[in-house]
Amino acid sequence: MSEINDHAAAGFEALGRKPVGRRTVMAALSAAPAVFGFAGSAFAVTDDGINARNVRYALRGGKMLDGYFASPRGKANLGVIVVMPDQSSVDAKAQETARRYAHAGYLAIAPDLGATFKAGNRDAMVAQMMKTLPDLKRLSHSNSKDAKIGVVAA
Repeated sequence: MSEINDHAAAGFEALGRKPVGRRTVMAALSAAPAVFGFAGSAFAVTDDGINARNVRYALRGGKMLDGYFASPRGKANLGVIVVMPDQSSVDAKAQETARRYAHAGYLAIAPDLGATFKAGNRDAMVAQMMKTLPDLKRLSHSNSKDAKIGVVAA
C-alpha cells in the first residue's frame, strides 16, 4: 500500500475514535471510494451503491448523535429517514433497514439511543430523539430547504 493510502486509512480510523463535524464526515465519505479499494475495513463502503458507517455526528448546540448512517453514493439533497432500533442500541435489523432506505434514495440514520441519550428507559430516549429531529435538517446530505424527515421502526 502506498503512503497516501496508508495516511488516508489512518485518517478514517481516527474518525471512529473522536467526535467529528459534518464537514469532516463528508470529506471522508467523498474520499472513500478512491481509498477503500486498497484500505479495507475502516469504512463500510458496500459495492451496491451506498455508503454506510457507524459514526458520531456533531449537531448544533454541542449535541452529538451516535448511530449508523447510510446514504446513496454520490447524491445530495436527500430526504432523511430515522430508523428507530428495537433496542436502545443499533442492531443488524436497524442497519439493514437503513441500507434499504439508502437504496431508495434517502439519508437513513439509525440512532444509537443508549450512546446518544443517557436517559434511563427507552421511551425517554425516543422522546429525546424526537426533539432532536429538527437538528437533522442541517445534515450536509439532507435537503434543508424542504427538509422532510420520516421516522420508521426497524
